[in-house]
Amino acid sequence: FILPYVKVSSWLFSAGACRAQTFDDEPNYFAKEAHFFDKDDRFAEGVEFYARRFQRCIDRGNTDFIMDATPDYLTYPERISEVYMNAGTAARSRLKLIVVLREPISRELSLYNHMISYKQAGLTFEEHADKISNGRGGWASTGMYVDHLKKFASFLSREQLLVLSYDELKTNPQKAQWRIEQFLGREFPGELETLNTHENPNKLRVVPPSARQVLEPLFEDKNEELYEFLDTNPGPWMEQRPFPRFQLE
Repeated sequence: FILPYVKVSSWLFSAGACRAQTFDDEPNYFAKEAHFFDKDDRFAEGVEFYARRFQRCIDRGNTDFIMDATPDYLTYPERISEVYMNAGTAARSRLKLIVVLREPISRELSLYNHMISYKQAGLTFEEHADKISNGRGGWASTGMYVDHLKKFASFLSREQLLVLSYDELKTNPQKAQWRIEQFLGREFPGELETLNTHENPNKLRVVPPSARQVLEPLFEDKNEELYEFLDTNPGPWMEQRPFPRFQLE
């Protein structure tokens, strides 16, 4: 699983990672993002429904590296735990997760701009921030990274969970690529790109001060808890240590 940086998954898929097969009227992007654990209707279909999407990987003998890059899986550790606990020790021991963590307020701004690009915003960023601070924004829980990572660590070894800094991906993609290759135990062709080519003239580039005042207290304590968790529960040897403190972009 890759959670949730699109350039990482694009690079690995182009390098040969086996992706899901789509069926019926499923959109094409379901090949990269199977959306099994995060969609109630799809999860209710059962694990066979999920496994069928990767059957062609087995049929082709491409079982060394099968990948699902659905970004929203970060907030569904319980469902992933349920499936892999039932799958048995062998399957669970082969599972690896790569998580990319971005400064939470910057992530909210990125989400807001994504909504604008698809004409789904319908409110100002200040209103968006207020909605989150009052518990009416479902994405607020995603920025509480430590809560989700602790749940993953309760059923997976930290050696199976690579936590990457979004800032390093931007400033030093070669180093981030090296970490991923070491974690997965192989080198991959191509290079990890970071350029965002999707420009929108309506894109908001700076967090308004009033929104920052609302959001900073919301994430501050959880960020500190995250740093402590990663420090006291070290992951695989190639993981960045100590994890860099977030900087508002």
